Amino acid sequence: MEDKMEDSKLKEFILPYELQFSMRKAELEAQEMTWEQLYSSLMNLYYQRLMEWHALKSLIAEENIKIDFEIPTDIELQKLAHDCMKEEELEYEDEYEDDDENPFLTA
Repeated sequence: MEDKMEDSKLKEFILPYELQFSMRKAELEAQEMTWEQLYSSLMNLYYQRLMEWHALKSLIAEENIKIDFEIPTDIELQKLAHDCMKEEELEYEDEYEDDDENPFLTA
């Protein structure tokens, strides 16, 4: 049973063959790099993705399409999760608050 669940989870993350090849190639190259080289290549990749995002936003702005939205910060997400947990606890307590009398206890 667990094997089937693990297989289904793995299938979600299977990359196309051309991306698998690129990932394996990057893994082999990363093994030969020093920490400084690895850090530098990661920063270059981050810069490249940032420039791609900027170019994409510029193209969209030229077409007068507004998709600007705020991404919640980690702190906001933690606060939201904490608030949701509190609400669930309150709902659970309210649900069982009326059951003060335990029908299974004999007096």
